[in-house]
Amino acid sequence: MPERVIRSPFMPIKLKKAPPGLAGKFPSEIKTAQAAIKFVNSLDPKTRAKLHWKLAASALTALDTGAIRQGAYDRANKAVRNALTTEGWLAE
Repeated sequence: MPERVIRSPFMPIKLKKAPPGLAGKFPSEIKTAQAAIKFVNSLDPKTRAKLHWKLAASALTALDTGAIRQGAYDRANKAVRNALTTEGWLAE
């Protein structure tokens, strides 16, 4: 039986231009859950300590730790969008 490939239903997120000091690690778009995890992990500890980033990291971690339940990608996407909006970084 062939291995089943699961595509990430994570909806791409467009970001504004990088704020000063984040140019090297600030993408113009986050296309996958893995890219979102990498982005959140690249933030400085003071930023990651904010509640909205803790919630986003928690939702993303749920995707990376085993069986993914229905709606998990939507919750993670919404949490990342909320954190980006709170920071003023969401382009949409």
